[in-house]
Amino acid sequence: MKFGIALPILRDFKFQVNIEIAKRAEEVGFDSIWASDHVVVPNKYVGRFSEVFYDPFVLLTSIAARTNKIKIGTSVIILPYRNPLVVAKMIATMDVLSEGRVILGVGSGWMREEFETLGVPFKERGKRTDEYIKIFKELWEKDEPRFEGEFYKFSNIKFYPKPHQKPYPPIWIGGSSEKALRRAVDLGDGWQPTWLSPDDMETKLSYLKSIARESRRELKNFVFSVRNRLQIFKKGEKETHGMEIGGGRPPFSLCATAEEITNYIQKFKKIGLSHLVVDLLAKNDEEMFDMMERFAGEIMPEFKD
Repeated sequence: MKFGIALPILRDFKFQVNIEIAKRAEEVGFDSIWASDHVVVPNKYVGRFSEVFYDPFVLLTSIAARTNKIKIGTSVIILPYRNPLVVAKMIATMDVLSEGRVILGVGSGWMREEFETLGVPFKERGKRTDEYIKIFKELWEKDEPRFEGEFYKFSNIKFYPKPHQKPYPPIWIGGSSEKALRRAVDLGDGWQPTWLSPDDMETKLSYLKSIARESRRELKNFVFSVRNRLQIFKKGEKETHGMEIGGGRPPFSLCATAEEITNYIQKFKKIGLSHLVVDLLAKNDEEMFDMMERFAGEIMPEFKD
């Protein structure tokens, strides 16, 4: 079982604190560190999460330069927001600079107002996401890349550098809708939804596997992951600040005692989950680092081989 930690999106942590979180995560044994993606935050969503979203490509590149082995992942890049050739260049460069530590989590997005601000048609987000993933693979794998799609076409070009990982960094698909599951089977190397309980995850996994059987997709090296919010309580302690940070409780979160959280993770592992990403609910820097230490010391040892 592998464990990742998502950089905070519910509080405005300074850039340097994010770097320190990543460095400490590597020191205490986390396998991956993840950055989220929003370009702007429409006013109606202020208070639902932090106002400060550092550019994930720049932030993770900075982290890669200050760490040695921890994987750097995007959870998730909203693909329709940007030119796919430019994103392919950034990811390939990140993978080279980190010597093959990138995991590319992608999604189609959900915030209509952000799409409108960026001038991207909201109704095209699914089709664009699928096309952009295909463009990535063409650019990363081929010495003479050629592509003709609905939104982009190119030929007679060179594209370098190629990613360090061959044939390309693993692509994990975010979301839990039917379209997201089909995208994961058709185009992904892994699947990472958010806020799913073990029971919900099992149901979704069963459906994903049925799609794979219909498509004759081999899932041998496919990664099943989930990202859930987490807060560790002492026995008898009630939730103190927890979910009001983000403006309401999500469908599922790991807000419980260390023993209860361990039991939940056992259930995830039993149904085939191999990479859990935790989004720690911390009021400040001190609490963030304390919770990281507790998770690494009290829970992770139960699952390390």
